[in-house]
Amino acid sequence: MTDMSSSHVVPIHRNEISSSSSRNEGSFEKQPGGKGPDAMQAQTRFREMVDRCLESVFITRSGLIVGCNAAARSLFGTAGRLAGNDALVGRALADVLHDADDSGLPVLPERMHAESLRRRLRLAGGAVMDADIAVMPCHEDGDHAADAMLVCIRDAGAHQTLSAALFEQDQYLKLITDTAPVLISYVGADERYRFVNFAYQQWFGRAREDIMGRAVQEIVGASYDKLRPHVLRALAGHAERFEVDLATLLGERHVMAVYTPDVRSDGSVAGFSAVITDISERSKGERALREREQQLRLITDSLPVFIAQCDRDYYLHFVNKTYADRFGFDPADIIGKRVPDIIGDEAFAKLRQYMDATLRGEPQEHELSVPMADGTEHYMQLMYVPEYDADGKVVGLVAAISDISRLRDTEEKLHRRELEFKTLVENSPDIISRIDRGMRHLYVNPSIEKLFQLPHQAYIGKTKTELGLPEDIVQRWDDAARRAFDSGQEQRLDFEQPGETQTRYFSGRVIPEIDRWGQIESVICIAYDVTERARMEKERDELLARERAARIQAETAARARDEFLAIVSHELRAPLNGIQSWAHVLENYVKDAIEIPLAQRALQGIKTGINQQVRLIEDLLDVTRMMSGRLRLVKQPTALLPVLRSAVESVESMAAAKRIQLSCSYRITTEQIEGDEDRIKQIFWNLLSNAIKFTPEGGQVWLTATQSDKQICVSVRDNGAGVSPEHLPNLFNRFSQIDTSSTRVHNGLGLGLFLVRNLVELHEGSVQAESAGEGQGTTFSVVFPVRVRNETYLTVGPHDVGASNLPLPSLKGKTVLLIDDQEEARESLTVVLDAAGAEVFAAATFGQASDWLGSRAPDAYPDVLISDIAMPGEDGYAVLRKIRAWSSADGSRPLQRIPALALTAFAQREDRIRALTAGFQMHVTKPVAPEELIIVIDTLASRD
Repeated sequence: MTDMSSSHVVPIHRNEISSSSSRNEGSFEKQPGGKGPDAMQAQTRFREMVDRCLESVFITRSGLIVGCNAAARSLFGTAGRLAGNDALVGRALADVLHDADDSGLPVLPERMHAESLRRRLRLAGGAVMDADIAVMPCHEDGDHAADAMLVCIRDAGAHQTLSAALFEQDQYLKLITDTAPVLISYVGADERYRFVNFAYQQWFGRAREDIMGRAVQEIVGASYDKLRPHVLRALAGHAERFEVDLATLLGERHVMAVYTPDVRSDGSVAGFSAVITDISERSKGERALREREQQLRLITDSLPVFIAQCDRDYYLHFVNKTYADRFGFDPADIIGKRVPDIIGDEAFAKLRQYMDATLRGEPQEHELSVPMADGTEHYMQLMYVPEYDADGKVVGLVAAISDISRLRDTEEKLHRRELEFKTLVENSPDIISRIDRGMRHLYVNPSIEKLFQLPHQAYIGKTKTELGLPEDIVQRWDDAARRAFDSGQEQRLDFEQPGETQTRYFSGRVIPEIDRWGQIESVICIAYDVTERARMEKERDELLARERAARIQAETAARARDEFLAIVSHELRAPLNGIQSWAHVLENYVKDAIEIPLAQRALQGIKTGINQQVRLIEDLLDVTRMMSGRLRLVKQPTALLPVLRSAVESVESMAAAKRIQLSCSYRITTEQIEGDEDRIKQIFWNLLSNAIKFTPEGGQVWLTATQSDKQICVSVRDNGAGVSPEHLPNLFNRFSQIDTSSTRVHNGLGLGLFLVRNLVELHEGSVQAESAGEGQGTTFSVVFPVRVRNETYLTVGPHDVGASNLPLPSLKGKTVLLIDDQEEARESLTVVLDAAGAEVFAAATFGQASDWLGSRAPDAYPDVLISDIAMPGEDGYAVLRKIRAWSSADGSRPLQRIPALALTAFAQREDRIRALTAGFQMHVTKPVAPEELIIVIDTLASRD
């Protein structure tokens, strides 16, 4: 608001003021009609400005209120002597303003003119306010109206309080600036001081009253030339921050000055404030610190040790030149980077445990092999020391790392040589000793005891003469040793030692030991007993040659056999996996396949063929394991009855296909044997399938289980082809076939009964076959020892046939990454898993998988990895490592813990162990039943 004493006429418009009681108390609202758009906008801005005014504003006509702002409504909204909350508009101003002294006189004169008044008013809430009241005449639409007035009311007491507060604040500011240990001043546009604090008196020896009003050049004197460019820039509107030397009564001081321009609203500069801080001591300290840092840098850069300093988040704050050069960086480029960004993630993963221990306040010193970014391994001696702040809190660490790879290699070579020497010498039948220039023994191996009957420890530090050895032997050895010391050449000699039964002949060598400086301080003496050597040398050489050749031949044959069978197994299993997957697709997802009987029969035939091929492969591998002694059983207390029932159930479909009746008689209940449940089932599956194979259609097969004494006897009998007496002894031999012609009726390799016999014997049992002749059937009897039980054993119930009919889990919402080099396997498995609801991406190599992963959103990464093992270029183990080490765009490794399934044709126990050790969660052998694969994927994807 303008000053209350000013008097002027304020124009108003009829469409801005209304005395209608129907309007709100905010009577500065726009009414219909009026001027054009520009006038309307101006009126709106005027109403908003007045309504936001902190002073109370009334517009009256003939003493009645026709308009008021928000401040007026807030203070005078309810008259103290009136009931209710009546609107102000339309009421008499004399009824709204009340004298706080209750004098009975009106607050304003009946006839108001332009004037200023001071009154005490009682507000609507009962409070009292000292008010300055300004009254100004108005006119309407250009016509003067003597009875239209603008009344402004201001709280005079609040204004006085504000003035007092400003004065008090000014005193506080003066006190603060006077106690601050810096120079604080305000310089006007004429470069004269308008304000200075007390510090100026101490620095320049003048009272502050004497300084204010004087020019800057007059006060600072000769130092003004250094300040002038900064003064001019500050007066041009630029903030200045600089360091300079000033001449003062305290001597020359190095200061830091900050000039802040005082810019008016029109852009002109009224002056600037100056804050000057004495940093003389800090500057000296910084110079000393820089000198010490330079010395430290010179020392650390000259050390052949990697020195680095990092904080708790592994950000590097210091490295020496040796450290930077080792990783191909400039030291300045490394500062601010994290340790793994410099040394690589693999090396950081190996070192992090020691760094974290140091950051917990535990100094570390270790020697270990560290993988470097170039793919090499270096042996490092690490020393980590915690770095503490003033409060004793660990804020980082200092590392001193020495590359001791060469030293370690040298030590290992020396250790190996020493160990080899000791092993060789201590166990050598030859007599070996070391003597010095005084002919005293430094070392003697135990073999010398056989020659002279003295403990070998008795030779240490003594000569041969002092030990009382034969004079001729002493003379010959000492002469040869002296020649070796003098010439530096190896010396040879022969001597003999008479014995009670025979004379023993020896051949000796004296070898000088030359150190790195070419000095000979000792010689090695070796004596060989050659009595039997000449006679046995030829015979031994011939025997060794024959044995070596036989061993190599046997090892080569065994290795070739194992490798061949492994390759055969792999090559047979891989295509079977595709066949089984496509059969599953036809059976479950092609409607015509389940409606046409012939198609059903075809699918059943495919499944039967697959199962027969898998069984044949398993038999081949089992035979290989048996022949090499690598077949292992997992024995545990096993109830035989549930195993027999399971074996019978597994061949029921085979028997039904030939209309063969299976009759079972179980005369056992909970009897147990010590065995491997899977292998026991394999025994009876082979016997039952063999009986069904050699029994004609419509025949019969009987299985009987009985117990007598401490044995369980299980017999499998059929009324089939039978066996002639001359073939019975060879029935359990490997690859035994009664009919080997090209027109033979029954297929097979003759391995089933061979496996039966070996598996039964591994269970400490026995098996035999009986037959009355061809066409008279065959009976196989298996006997197991009964296990003596010390605890109650709950037998396993019969196989739950209905369990196989349970619905498969849905893979909807699961994403599977499939990596297999065979296109047929990728395509068939993709169809199977797509039909189960999974989203599948099939790749032939890691490169394809990596490109696909880079295109995925963070929330769309795969849930499960399925990888083949045998693939060209890189195997499944390498693929797994790369997948889990794959980094996204933000540098994280989101697949570090992805569940992984090894789907492979390598089915041996060693293959499964290797896969699990490499990090796969499960190992599944090809061909895999699609139902089993879906369940396995659902299980893996459900893990946390």
